Amino acid sequence: MLSNKKSEVESYLHPVVNRLAHVNPNTLTLLGSIPSLLFFVLLCYHWYIVALIAFLGNGFDLIDGMVARKYHRVTAFGGFLDSTMDRVSDFFIITAFAFAGIVRWEIVAPLLLFAYLTSYIRSRGELAKPSVSFAVGLIERSERLMLIFISLVLYIVFPNINFVEFNIAEVSFIFVTVLSLYTVIQRMLHAYKNL
Repeated sequence: MLSNKKSEVESYLHPVVNRLAHVNPNTLTLLGSIPSLLFFVLLCYHWYIVALIAFLGNGFDLIDGMVARKYHRVTAFGGFLDSTMDRVSDFFIITAFAFAGIVRWEIVAPLLLFAYLTSYIRSRGELAKPSVSFAVGLIERSERLMLIFISLVLYIVFPNINFVEFNIAEVSFIFVTVLSLYTVIQRMLHAYKNL
């Protein structure tokens, strides 16, 4: 189901990809990290609506891979750089909520840990046994980012709603953290069965 949605999104981006034939995909990867940095800064200044717009720029993360595949420029370093910049972007997006004072650090830190573990387990598992896919689990990066985006929207719309001393963004972050932990457990069990 997710692959169908990704294919649908990629079909809309093909005109953009066609115009980028002469651009190095690694340059696109580096440029693709700018929206998350902008999101971080804008959220810290409490410019929430503009931050949401910057957040949508994370969708351009697909373009570097599409350009690399279409023009036969896929490299091991390109994959490494893309994965590394995804972790940098995850840091900016998740910690922005704590730096902005929206979500407490004791809620943000576990989500950051499980977000990193989700990616690390996949990478390490596929390195240990390349014939086995570790793209398993309840929530991948794209779903996590979508839920974080929704967390900010909820906070903007309902800033004064609290559930047992947690604001709505904190409740949403706790939910995403639980889903991410569950995914880490699923991937650990997958590794135990397949390695």
